[in-house]
Amino acid sequence: MDDNARQLLNHLCHGYDQLALRHQTRAFPELSTAIKHPLGYCLIHCPVGSQRVSIVSLQLAPSVRGRGVLTAFIDYIQAHPHHYRGIEVATIQNQSLAKRLLALGWRYKSALTKLFRANTPTLVHDF
Repeated sequence: MDDNARQLLNHLCHGYDQLALRHQTRAFPELSTAIKHPLGYCLIHCPVGSQRVSIVSLQLAPSVRGRGVLTAFIDYIQAHPHHYRGIEVATIQNQSLAKRLLALGWRYKSALTKLFRANTPTLVHDF
């Protein structure tokens, strides 16, 4: 991972920690926000009552794509779950990412997702 990718990763991790800490005192922690950086952004969502944090959208500058930012960010969330019990990556359009997550033990969010949205699945992993 080069310096730009590491800088983006650190910013995403710091933003995730701040969001989780800010919302953990609420009875039903709901959040939907973008963590923005000049090299990209990540939209994170957690609906009311959900025990999973969801990466809804991720856009990376071409200079940091393929440098392991998303993988490292997912690893960070798993290592620092705060009050969440799982993670989901929604509507994955990168087929190699979907295959990799499935190989690591992730599962489809539902049977309907597997049947009707196999090309852009939502995958989940509980801690």
